[in-house]
Amino acid sequence: MPKKHLNDQFIRNLTPQGKRIEYFDQHLIDPETSTLKRVGVKGLLIRLTKAGNIYFYYSYWFDNKSKRFKIGNYPNLSLSEARDKARKLAYKVNNNIDPQVEKIANKKKSKPKIFDYLVKHFKNQHLPTLRESTQKTYRNRIETEILPAFKGMTIENMTRGVIIELLEDIAVDRNQPTHSNRIRAILSSMFSFAVQREIAEYNPVKTIKPLGNENQRDRVLNEEELRRLWEHLLKLHEPLSSVFRILLLLGQRKGETCRMKWENIKDNVWTIPKEQTKADRKHSVPLTPLAVDIISDLKNESPYVFESNRNKGQPIKWLHNSFKGATKQAKITDIRIHDLRRTAATYMAESGTDRTILGKVLNHKGLAGDSQVTARYDRYAYMDEKRQALNRWSYRLKEIISNDNS
Repeated sequence: MPKKHLNDQFIRNLTPQGKRIEYFDQHLIDPETSTLKRVGVKGLLIRLTKAGNIYFYYSYWFDNKSKRFKIGNYPNLSLSEARDKARKLAYKVNNNIDPQVEKIANKKKSKPKIFDYLVKHFKNQHLPTLRESTQKTYRNRIETEILPAFKGMTIENMTRGVIIELLEDIAVDRNQPTHSNRIRAILSSMFSFAVQREIAEYNPVKTIKPLGNENQRDRVLNEEELRRLWEHLLKLHEPLSSVFRILLLLGQRKGETCRMKWENIKDNVWTIPKEQTKADRKHSVPLTPLAVDIISDLKNESPYVFESNRNKGQPIKWLHNSFKGATKQAKITDIRIHDLRRTAATYMAESGTDRTILGKVLNHKGLAGDSQVTARYDRYAYMDEKRQALNRWSYRLKEIISNDNS
């Protein structure tokens, strides 16, 4: 029987051969140095059926008999996951436990796991590891969409077809393709969690492609809209008036801006702590003169610059209705709060700001030069460039709102 150090590319390229073929996993040895390059798992094999289906098995000896234990099928189960399962099976065999006998015994005495069981453990064990805002989003979508659809269903009955039915209902019947994709992502995360904890044997969502075609928003406010919006933002009560203007001036994320603290502002630089940024790294934002003037007028006893009027000592949270009201009064349609960030970025780019510098201003991750090594050393190297980019945008915005385009 052929042996090979298995890898994903090899498995993906397998095609039906008109007969059943099996490949055993093995270590990858450098032929020149005879050193171990990659570790395989003894006993793990893949079976390519005559029809072209691929399955993972664990081969072992027990009571002087050769046995095979079916681990799962590819690609619902990844090679990495199959290796992990094979290692656990090997541990059982080494401790005189026959996986086949154990599986049969467990089936006889255990009740089928209900989806509600997975939801409970996912909420208690996985959600706390996520950002607070992500936890809130996941909980809401699980309670309103996922749990009502699958409540009481056994996990083994949650097939691709059942899940696709829900996703199609959201994407097609309700015309919410983006929402459908978000539900799919949460379900995939839940089943990956379930596989790791042996609540489920495989992830049925893994091979389901996103059903919704998302249209990337490119909404940017034109100069006349900026003029009208600024005029109506000034009419809002504080701190709403200021937080919206700062969002437009600095182009930072809404959540990070709302949580701005006085202690994080020094020498006209606002430093956002690593644990508060989406990019998971410390971010320094130079404050333009106009931004400094706006923030200075808010000086209060709260640790937060934009203190909630409802909950003293806490940052402002609920912006949607106020923004909707201001844009309606300004007669601006199809606009969202996040579009303020895109508008700032677009005008900075039009003023000649280099793409790399723009990424530094916005704290986008994945730019050239953003490796862990370089990021550690250039944290402040772009401060002057970022300040220039934000100042150019600030001066341009002042020209627009004063209707002075000379």
